[in-house]
Order: sequence, then structure tokens, then C-alpha cells
Amino acid sequence: MRAAKALGLAVVCLLAMIFGSLFQAPGAPQSLPSLVEASWADSAHGGDASGIPSAPDPGHPDAAKAATLPDFVPQPHVLSGSDQSQSGPEEPDGSPPPPSDSAAAPATTGSTTGSVSSGTDTPSKARPVSIKVEPIPGTEQPQNIAWPKFVGAKSLFGTAKKPASMEARAIGSYSRGCLAGAVPLPIDGPAWQEMRLSRNRNWGHPQLISLIETFAKDAQKLDGWPGLLVGDIAQPRGGPMITGHASHQIGLDADFWLTPMPKRRLNRNERETLEATSMLDSTGLKVDPKVFTSKQVALIKRAASYPQVERIFVHPAIKKALCEAAGTDRAWLGKVRPWFGHYYHFHMRIKCPAGFGGCTPQPPPSGDDGCGKEVTQWLAKVVPAKGPPAARPPGPPKAPSAPIMLSDLPKECQAVLASGPEPVAIPKAARMTTIQVKIALKKALAVNLALYKASAVSGSKGSASDLSKSPALRPHLHKAETTDPK
Repeated sequence: MRAAKALGLAVVCLLAMIFGSLFQAPGAPQSLPSLVEASWADSAHGGDASGIPSAPDPGHPDAAKAATLPDFVPQPHVLSGSDQSQSGPEEPDGSPPPPSDSAAAPATTGSTTGSVSSGTDTPSKARPVSIKVEPIPGTEQPQNIAWPKFVGAKSLFGTAKKPASMEARAIGSYSRGCLAGAVPLPIDGPAWQEMRLSRNRNWGHPQLISLIETFAKDAQKLDGWPGLLVGDIAQPRGGPMITGHASHQIGLDADFWLTPMPKRRLNRNERETLEATSMLDSTGLKVDPKVFTSKQVALIKRAASYPQVERIFVHPAIKKALCEAAGTDRAWLGKVRPWFGHYYHFHMRIKCPAGFGGCTPQPPPSGDDGCGKEVTQWLAKVVPAKGPPAARPPGPPKAPSAPIMLSDLPKECQAVLASGPEPVAIPKAARMTTIQVKIALKKALAVNLALYKASAVSGSKGSASDLSKSPALRPHLHKAETTDPK
């Protein structure tokens, strides 16, 4: 039986060798002799043919010929800065693949281009990458926080260029009032020069202006002071100032530089730009004896000697120096009070003029010279900071302080504004009461707090359009009322 099978196979092999080239189609995966060889192997092992070809043996020397994948040739690779997807395999002729906007199929053979390129290719140039750092929610204020703007009293009195043609009166208190019938201090006098002329603050009550002229002449004649450099007094109609002082509102306050007047007349530009000399040393807690001398002590003592003068404000370090230099005559020291600032000038305040109602006086000095515990406590308050002020930590917004409104001043101040020769118009918005201002600020605070909470939600950008969608803001949003087209 075996001999018959062997004879049959021999005949088949002979026929295959003769006609093999005629039966093999182009591109066929396996030739007829190979099939015959496989059949002979199956017969040799005594197994039945199942129709499924066996996998080639990796150990057989001809196994590589049956594999359809090309040989892998390792090549050096470099990383490029491209963020494009990997392109497809190279074409069989070695030319690069055609450009395509869409992502190619994953590479299976050969080298790749794009993120990884071969050493023979030119690496793509690295592109700059900009990284946007999103803020941590809750650590910064939303960008559209806003507060209502009010027409405060300072915007009215600050625009007055000329005094009210009324009887001279100091109306109200030193920090809540106005001035009628003001007169100017001449910008040049025999013993003074007015500074910062652009501010138009050389106006005062007639009694104060008269005292300034007397004081300047006395200091020059009796104390050897070269002359006064006069700072701010009051605006033409008094009232709150746009910048600077909280007081100086009723024409009874005046500032005097502790820098001696030069022997020549200053021009207008010098009066605007000349800097005053600080009387303090590098510590900020003591006077500099090179600039604060017995001349400055005599000048302040001269100002305090007038019975009309009620207060003189100086820096706490100057107050301490005056206490040390006063000697046995200490009665005048009770009028000299320490206060913030005032390190290059002193502030003189006179009493309310007698015989005129409407001026609110201050309590008179207690009689103590103020050289004990008080000056020590003040020095502790004005210790200079070692660096710039710390930035405010992030947190919920706080409403600003309400400005001084016209309603906060005596009613007579409205007549002062309305008086000629150049009356100041009072708009309706300027007549808001303090209660109305506080209500408006309270409502604005509620909206800004809602914006702050909305901005703390992860993913919000802090813009009005984004934050308006937040549930935290819904209670504060109102639908716009439109007219019925019918």
C-alpha cells in the first residue's frame, strides 16, 4: 500500500515539475511545488489534511522567505518640536508620502516622520509654546468690579474760582463746612511768598489773613526768620478739597513751611516745583539737627503765642524736639499737638471769630504741655515701614467710604455756592443724602459680592458675560422693562 502511494506521488511531482510554470498565477502566495511539498510532509507525518496551512518554523532556514513583513532595519532617531500626528509609511520607492491635511494611518514599517524623524531627515523646527496659566478660583478679584460714582461736595467747591460775595463767615466745622466772603492772601508780601499757586488755595477768613500778615512780619523782625513760605489756606468758597486736607474748609486753617524763604522772589514754576525740606532724620522718629534748629523752634513758638491761635499741628518727632527745647516757658506747648504728616510744615488753626454764629468751635486745650505719655504714644504710631505696604490679600470686595455730600454740610453752604459773581450750579445728583449714598453702596456691594462668588466657581473667567450666567448673580439681575409695541 505504501509503495502504491509513493509511486503516485512521484508521478504527481514529475507532472508538477513540467507544468508548474503554467499553473502558477502571478502574485499567488504559494507555488504548486510548495503545495505538493506540504502535502508530502503531511503524508510523511501520517496526519489528515485539514485545509489550514501550518505556520512556518522560525528555526527553519527558509522560514524568513514565507514572512510578508520586510526586515526591520534599526536607524537613529531624533525628537522634533512638531506636535503633528505621525505620518504614514514612506512609499516603496523611498520618496516621502504626499502631504495630507488629515491624519494618516498608523505606520507599520520603515521610519516615521513628524514627532519622530530619521537621522537622515531634517528635523522640524521647534515652535514656541505659550502656556496660559488660569488663576486659582477665589484668589483674585473679578475684573468688572465697579462702584457707583457720586457728585460729592468736593467736586462743587473745587470748581469755584472766585469767593462768594457775601458777608465774611466761617460756616460749620473745620472739616464739615464752607466759607463766605473770603479774601485772598497776596501771593507776595514783605515777609512771605505763597506757594503752589495753581491750587488757588490762598483764600481765608479776613481775620486769618490779617493774622498771617502780622505773624510773617513779627517772625522776620523779632525772631530773625527770613520770611514765610505759605502753603494751603482754603479754597475761594471753602468746603472739601478735591485733594489733600480733610480740614481747611472754613478759612481758619493755614500751613507754613519750615523751610526758610529764600532772599529772592520765586517765579511761578519754582513755586510749583520747589520741594520742602523734611525736618526728620533717617530714622523718621527724630528731627535732624542740621535742618531743625532753634530758628524753627522760635517760629513755632511765635505762632502759638497769639491768643487767636487755638491749635498747631506738627509731626510727633517735632513735638518731642519742642518739648526738649522749650526750657521753663512751657505754656505755649499745650497748643502744639502731634499729628500724622506735618514733617516739613506746621498747621496753624485759629478760633471761631467772635460775634458770628454758625461756626462750630473745638474744645479748648486742656492746659497740659503734651510732652509725656501722649508724645510717646504718637511716636509709636508713626514708626516708618521697613518696606512697601503689603498687597491686600485676595478676598471679598469691600465697599468704599461714602464721600462728603452737600447734605453733610450746613444748609447755608448751598447759598454760598449759588452766590455770585460766578455761582456754582448744583446738579440733582449732588443733592443725594448720606442715607441714599449708603443704600446705593450697599446694593453695589451685594452685586460685587455675587460677582466675586461667581468668579470663584471653577472655569469662570470673571467677565460680565460669563459671570451673568452664574446662579450666584441671579438674585441681583433684573429684566429690562420694554415698552409694549401695541
